[in-house]
Amino acid sequence: MKVAFVIRKDCKRCATIAKSIIELIPPDWEKIYDTEAAKFLGGVGKDITEISADIIIAIGGDGTVLRILQNAKGPVLGINMGGLGFLTEIEIDEVGSSTYKLIRGEYKINEAMKLKVYINGRRLEDCTNEAVVHTDRIARIRQFKIYVDGHFLTTIKSDGVIVATPTGSSSYSSSAGGPLLLPTVRGMVISYLAPYSSRIKPVVVPSESTVEIKIAGNDQDSLLILDGQKEYKIKSGDTVSISMSEEKARFVSFRESIYDRLRDKVIKHVVN
Repeated sequence: MKVAFVIRKDCKRCATIAKSIIELIPPDWEKIYDTEAAKFLGGVGKDITEISADIIIAIGGDGTVLRILQNAKGPVLGINMGGLGFLTEIEIDEVGSSTYKLIRGEYKINEAMKLKVYINGRRLEDCTNEAVVHTDRIARIRQFKIYVDGHFLTTIKSDGVIVATPTGSSSYSSSAGGPLLLPTVRGMVISYLAPYSSRIKPVVVPSESTVEIKIAGNDQDSLLILDGQKEYKIKSGDTVSISMSEEKARFVSFRESIYDRLRDKVIKHVVN
């Protein structure tokens, strides 16, 4: 078994958690560290883009998990070090018991949809949560034309447009008023950031569709942000194309069903 450890930047506490796991796993398991983990644990660290493993243990939060899914190869087991941590599987007090489950092979791998994203035909990094087209200036709305499978959907003035996967529907899109999709739903959510018209509503399109966002008008410079990790400048006349990727995000899970995660990470927090 090859296990990789990726931790949040400058997080000594994350490295301490990694060390506690390393002390439990069998000595013949191969261990790989990213450059951040190696800083605290010793040895030679690898750039995250060079990491490929049977399981990648992410210690941090959703940002750490998304960074791995965008750059490394292998199913991810996320350990939450604070915040909601929707993409993480276990909390700190579950590290010991979960490590023993990992050793016994008592886990499954769940796959989730990713998005592939193009600017003017140039492919960029895939997204697990969402692609966001956003004004590059605060309080200066932009005009976007949106097409689905080549058919014109709407023109909207807003701070931005979000296209989210079912996994990402619980994140930024949800904060913008988008609906929550179960991971088993084959669809993408189009939602809007501070739309000028209150009549415009989020929509769900089939996962097989291609969504195009065209930057309309003059002097409409904007940003394209992928999973909050990568950022690209775009300008008037540019087209962002978004569709389902052939690649999948893979998560290590100890839960019986997706509803356990939904209840623990989303519904419980809403109710309470």
